[in-house]
Amino acid sequence: MKKTINKNNIFIALVLLGLIFVASLPAFRSGIYQGHDLSFHLGRIQAIAEELKNGQFPVRYESNAWYGHGYVSTTFYGNIFLYIPAFLYMAGLPVWRAYNVYVILVNVFTALIGYYSFKGILKSERWGLVATGIYMLAGYRLSNLYVRTALGEYTAMIFVPLVIYGIYRIYVNKGEYSTIKLILPLIIGTTGLIESHILTTELIAVFVFIYALVNIKRTIACIKELLIALAAILGINAFFLIPFIDAYTSMDLYINTELSQTSIRSDGLYLSQLFGILTTGKGSSYPWTTEGEGYLNVGIIVILCIVAALVLLIRDIINKNANKNFIILFAFGIFAAWMSTVYFPWDAFAGSNSLDQLISSVQYPWRYVMILTICFTICGVYAISQLLSKINFAIVFCVIGAIAVLSTGVFDYTLSWGNITVANQDADETWADKLYLPVGTDRDSLSNTEIIKDDESGTVTLPVLAYDNLHVYDSQNNEIQWTVGDNNCIQVTYDGDYTKLYTRFVEPLWWRVSEVISAISIVVLVVIYQKEKRTKNNGK
Repeated sequence: MKKTINKNNIFIALVLLGLIFVASLPAFRSGIYQGHDLSFHLGRIQAIAEELKNGQFPVRYESNAWYGHGYVSTTFYGNIFLYIPAFLYMAGLPVWRAYNVYVILVNVFTALIGYYSFKGILKSERWGLVATGIYMLAGYRLSNLYVRTALGEYTAMIFVPLVIYGIYRIYVNKGEYSTIKLILPLIIGTTGLIESHILTTELIAVFVFIYALVNIKRTIACIKELLIALAAILGINAFFLIPFIDAYTSMDLYINTELSQTSIRSDGLYLSQLFGILTTGKGSSYPWTTEGEGYLNVGIIVILCIVAALVLLIRDIINKNANKNFIILFAFGIFAAWMSTVYFPWDAFAGSNSLDQLISSVQYPWRYVMILTICFTICGVYAISQLLSKINFAIVFCVIGAIAVLSTGVFDYTLSWGNITVANQDADETWADKLYLPVGTDRDSLSNTEIIKDDESGTVTLPVLAYDNLHVYDSQNNEIQWTVGDNNCIQVTYDGDYTKLYTRFVEPLWWRVSEVISAISIVVLVVIYQKEKRTKNNGK
């Protein structure tokens, strides 16, 4: 028996290593393909390294962004995982290599966490392994990694399966574990989402909320565990959430004003993309067309999962023995598919009210393909396990594996000739985007880094954007009050040597308190977990 278990573990380990290798092939290079958001994320990595050297911790403000005008993307964009490539950059690695190491690590943890989660959901090591392979090599995930270089989103995709397993575990396996052990996957998974990509967190939260309503009786039965998990999640992530909410509600930026006022429908997918068999490794996003958008094709492996799930659903409905959770996930996948397209009424959510801002904050409808992918990975593999239960598993595994690897090969081939390679020692000076700029800022004018003195009014305009929590000091370290001047830059009234003025980002007290809350929450969670573990051991 022991020998069989060891062989099984070796097989699982080899398959996971193979998946990591196949998914990471484009990262095993002396350079990076120029993805859509690459410059932005290389800049984030370098900015974190620079601010850490300057003594800022945690990093909330990028002082060198926008030609030294500053930026606050780190306040709105979870960056705790980017400390890894930032430390590598500080150690002397070029920023492109630090980024590639990060991509490989993401694939490692996607494989490990995915396998743990899918195995728990499907209650099978073998089918959990199949689901991990489909998820890792799904077209949307590969495009996020190498075409869109959507670092926040592909990092968040590490934790999406864990969140789903965490919910499943609480609703289905309550009573099999102590309280903290029961809710730990949900806590860790949701924390990973929050600290990676707030938009993905919003998407998942909406579907989890709907799931809770659909299963209201079970939700009430599990309310204690759900509330404890929620309290732990809020406490652990207070260091990010409190500054995020404070900054989001106190400053008028592009992301919380103008962004939601235009319909995003034109960027939706068409049916030919939802059923696009091959995901290509090149292209960009264009309105009202599929031309040049092959990287958004769902891909054959996920399409097969959709077909298998549909066949099982029809069979089980006829036989009147359909699994409720299977039906819910299938419905979520179909709804997400609709929301990802131009056929969804996105025009109705173009406005400035809170609902419009929430719905349209995804920026691109096709982000919902991530929900489609995870839902039909689970539904599809479950369906295959039921429909093909009488066929030798090795045959099914090899066929699915061959399809996944071959489609990935097509993606990698088109990626290699459809994109240029960059090998930046450092990030581009113009890496920052416009999402977190104050409303009305002229980006072209930010290249002017001169201090402007108006002798008539006695005012001095510094080449620093007027973000909250910035303080201005003179050469004697005396603080000077400031107002918002031309192009949203800091303006002061000063008659001394204005060339000696400098700015510093200072966290408000409640932000520091939020960091203490997070530290205490982690300690309390660990202490309670250990206490439950000792109690269980003493009871044996």
